Amino acid sequence: MTEKELIRRCIARDEKAWKEFLFRYEACIYGTIYRLLSRYSIREPEVAADIFANVIQKLLSDNCSALRRFNWKSRFSTWLISVTRNKTFDYLRQKMRKPTISLYTPIGDDEELERIIKDEFDLEHVLDTNLTAREVLDLLDPKDRLVLKLYYIEGMKEKEIAELLKTTLDAVSARKSRALKKLRSLVRKQSQ
Repeated sequence: MTEKELIRRCIARDEKAWKEFLFRYEACIYGTIYRLLSRYSIREPEVAADIFANVIQKLLSDNCSALRRFNWKSRFSTWLISVTRNKTFDYLRQKMRKPTISLYTPIGDDEELERIIKDEFDLEHVLDTNLTAREVLDLLDPKDRLVLKLYYIEGMKEKEIAELLKTTLDAVSARKSRALKKLRSLVRKQSQ
């Protein structure tokens, strides 16, 4: 069956033609998806399968309107790769979209950050002097504490934090350094 005949029969919703279509193009679609996802260190087969399903859904939706619009001025596989890339980038845009957080947003419960600070700065002796990890954290500027929470608890990179907070990478790095320096200074003072 020629490529044009196959597509024509797929548009007519011929089940046998769709099986042939998947046999011919599944590797092309999955290969494109995996190549793009690997750029972003995403290797989960479930993600690729979801995107694959979105590509097929795009081809089938609205009575195969996407397939009907293909004009044969290029190779079909080139067009299919383009559709696949678009669906993969749709997924990545949706995944990468993060809510923005104001520097003035209340941080909320800092128990996990307290645990990390206790572990990192060995605050056993500080606790003996009635200064808890929460009290140490309360001495930090809320904006600095937010940066530490995003970095240590959420596991975000400084660049991601800068984008999220709509500030510069240098500002995030400075806030993080300032907060850690202050914590070290407080621990030293308490241990003397």
